[in-house]
Amino acid sequence: MKKYFISGIIAVSCLAFTCNSVVWAQAEEKKALTPEEVVAAQKKLEEMQQKLKKAVKNVPAVENAGSVTGVVTCQKMRNNADAIVFIEKVGDNKFAPPTDHAVIDQINLTYVPRVVALQKGTVADFPNSDAVRHNVFSPPTAALQFNLGTYPSGVIKEVTFDVVGETPLLCNVHSEMAGFAVTFENPYFAVTDKDGNYTIEGVPPGKYVVKTWHEKLKEISQEVTVEGGKAATANFDLKRRR
Repeated sequence: MKKYFISGIIAVSCLAFTCNSVVWAQAEEKKALTPEEVVAAQKKLEEMQQKLKKAVKNVPAVENAGSVTGVVTCQKMRNNADAIVFIEKVGDNKFAPPTDHAVIDQINLTYVPRVVALQKGTVADFPNSDAVRHNVFSPPTAALQFNLGTYPSGVIKEVTFDVVGETPLLCNVHSEMAGFAVTFENPYFAVTDKDGNYTIEGVPPGKYVVKTWHEKLKEISQEVTVEGGKAATANFDLKRRR
């Protein structure tokens, strides 16, 4: 399984590298992309965003598990995507990390996915699929501080996210690049889609505190009761931090 997963990562990264090399070569030659080329580049970026996972976790099999589902509304944002909903504590909060790697690519001077939710202990691959050099690092305020140094196209570097919390992702070469890796103690979390929908699967029956994370909006929480084989509903209306 791991062999095929790694092969898939390489294939996706190679595809992105090929596409973006063409885009950057055209930009170098013409100094500016045509409107048609801009549309094509954006389409490729959106395709890559859909292929890479926004949440990487290892959910154990639980007999008669339930789920938590709902809608998150992100006020004054372009859409409701990239909010994270998570259960604060399940049991003793000790879970085996996933063997699958997360992938946070660099495409068209953008982190893809821009927001990634990870279970503690997850290894994240940082491929450079652009035709320019990048330097991925996190600031001093990050939960996990690291600096991968400057590296060229086609290179993949790894980081193990073994601490819980928010880690902003920046680039020393391109100041406009920004992303977030948010790490959680347990595997019970989900990232919203553009309509704000989310579902946390495989939850053991019980009472829990469910919380939210958003890069710009205030965290809120509520209590839910999960019954075996049923879906508990928790909707959130997120407002700007003061």
